[in-house]
Amino acid sequence: MDRTHRARIALTLALLVGCGDPPAGDSEAAATTAGLTTTGSATEPATSSVPTTTDAAATDEAGSGGGEGDDSTGAPACDVDAVPVYDRGFIPRGESRTDVVLPACGEDRWYFAAASESTVEVTLRRRDGGPLTAAIAYPDEPLADVWAAALVDPLVSAEQPTSVIFPVPRSGEFAIHVRADDVDFIDAPAGYDLEIRCVLGCERETTRFPVLLVHGWTGFEAIGPLTYFYNVVVTLEQLGYPVAVAVLDPYNHTSVRSGQLAVQIDETLVEWRARKVDLLGHSQGGIDSRAAVSSHGRGDVVSAVLTVASPHRGTYLTDVALGLAPGAAEQWVGALLNFVGAVTAQQKSDAIASFYSLSEEHMQDEFNPQNPDDPRVKYISYTGRTCDGLAYLDPENNCQDLCDPLIAWAYRMLKDTRGDNDGLVTLESAKWGEYRGEMIADHIDEVGQIAGVTDLKFDHLAFYRDRARDLAAEQH
Repeated sequence: MDRTHRARIALTLALLVGCGDPPAGDSEAAATTAGLTTTGSATEPATSSVPTTTDAAATDEAGSGGGEGDDSTGAPACDVDAVPVYDRGFIPRGESRTDVVLPACGEDRWYFAAASESTVEVTLRRRDGGPLTAAIAYPDEPLADVWAAALVDPLVSAEQPTSVIFPVPRSGEFAIHVRADDVDFIDAPAGYDLEIRCVLGCERETTRFPVLLVHGWTGFEAIGPLTYFYNVVVTLEQLGYPVAVAVLDPYNHTSVRSGQLAVQIDETLVEWRARKVDLLGHSQGGIDSRAAVSSHGRGDVVSAVLTVASPHRGTYLTDVALGLAPGAAEQWVGALLNFVGAVTAQQKSDAIASFYSLSEEHMQDEFNPQNPDDPRVKYISYTGRTCDGLAYLDPENNCQDLCDPLIAWAYRMLKDTRGDNDGLVTLESAKWGEYRGEMIADHIDEVGQIAGVTDLKFDHLAFYRDRARDLAAEQH
């Protein structure tokens, strides 16, 4: 085949990148057809249907043969040491991608998720063009090291499709890179299919990114013999989910705790070889999560912030306790300090700093204006609703949870001044981003306390399992 004929084929295939239907899947995948997102040697998103780095190779008849260069300029058709990588998007479990066009002089990168203790089969099928090769790597692997650090031997598809069996080393996201296997074919587009299917341990579940649990007042991974999110970690891990637990000050100002959380986000990324994390915060933990994204610049590495009973507009309890609103301040601050177990002078100081950071005055006048939502992050919220004995017995209230005596005093004060609540946070204050509903639970039940004893109508382990499944289904 002469060089002119090959150039015309190259042009036709390259144009298909712009004219074909977007691949099924998430928004990342759809965006790559309109303008492939590139990394590596081409760091800016392409603004036309044909990547700018391949225009010359795809449209100049004299520059499309075997890497010999452009006859008019003498420039090489492709720089094999600086091949741009095009992010093609995410392939959900059980799906495949067909009739994909690999741009000339380019390398494709796809993502998929798989659970530990499972095995997947990856099949590469070349449709046209030169031989192709594919490698599976951790998603955070530096581009220069991907092929040398491949988790299994790379696949090579020439005349026949080829498959590889991949025993999954940890739950979460992986990357698949596809490129020309022969440098003589790198400057021409190629077509291929990519299939990923589970073959063993397929009952195992996982999110794309590790879920980092963020606690509220008093606790972190363990409070004495109890875990803050009671038995949640072990339950999710047994299903296959990648889970980590933040360890923050038991109580302190959000500016302090969120800084600690930002550091632990970075550590979690390294530990799990991940590009992003999902933050799941209860009470102040949800506020800390928002601040870690907005105040500490972690929006590029957080996929979702899911908050449970977090006081996004503050809790009136702390305003009264600190004298920011009318009421018996000394009585209420004493009750709150007793509730969180602050005994020493330092503990009381840290607790009062935490109370102020969760006051209506601070949240509405300072925190929210200073911490706008990051458009790259999905925000989801839930909360509980409870009532005391009198309200519980009144059928008109339709209340199905009897408030724990530990916080019944706080429930009544909030009910009288602000409305329905979970004992510490009102329903309206807990709504942020996409509000998805309420639980039959008070503020303590929401994390399975005490020791897993909650209202009979509320299964906290099922609640957190379902939230993990939601995150997985939504590709977080």
